[in-house]
Amino acid sequence: MCRIVSYNIHGGIGTDKQHDYKRIGQYLTQLGADIVLLQEMDTRPSDRDAAQDINDICANNAFSLTASPALTEPDGWYGNAVLSRFDVLSTETLDVSQDGRQPRNVQLVELQTEKGPLTVVNTHKGLKTKERKSQFSLLHTYLEKRLESHPTPMVLAGDFNEWQFFSKAFTSLNSLLHQQKMGATFPSSFPVFSLDRVWVSSDIRVQKYGKVKDKKTAVMSDHLPVLIDIELPEQG
Repeated sequence: MCRIVSYNIHGGIGTDKQHDYKRIGQYLTQLGADIVLLQEMDTRPSDRDAAQDINDICANNAFSLTASPALTEPDGWYGNAVLSRFDVLSTETLDVSQDGRQPRNVQLVELQTEKGPLTVVNTHKGLKTKERKSQFSLLHTYLEKRLESHPTPMVLAGDFNEWQFFSKAFTSLNSLLHQQKMGATFPSSFPVFSLDRVWVSSDIRVQKYGKVKDKKTAVMSDHLPVLIDIELPEQG
């Protein structure tokens, strides 16, 4: 069994206005996560040390971090990151930024699990409907080509910022992968919107999935994390 978590950590700032990557990293280890897809990782503030931020979120080397910055500044970077207990085989980044909007990307990391390679795809979509429509199209094309050229088991997750209750935005993605319904994840203190989502390829067996809501996750970020336990096929 492999436990994967997707979490928009809001730059490490909780609803209590405290910045604390250490409590997030420690919580993820206690949760038993093997892989974590992070959105809004931020090491830019000059009053903090970027290396210490990474050490804290990695829970003192419980995980290794693979970064996918959307913004890079003199004191650090902001964007997506994958934490993992597994070795990294390869990484890719697809820029899906739209003119006049905050930079966004799609992070792909291929990991070597006990049962063979697993591809995780981490993404954070834009706030405007037109922006997301273009980003969803780019993501679909990218994943379709990837699955054809490199057909390993795949998990797609992240903050999709699609707040509309009866949205058809995911029709094309649903034709490639199987979506797991996580429920409302935002805001964390009283979730109303299903912003954080997960898809898996057909060769993955899902054992458990859902949002993680408790006293700690209601405070650590403005989003709730989502979790999925999967069983990978034996790969020759």
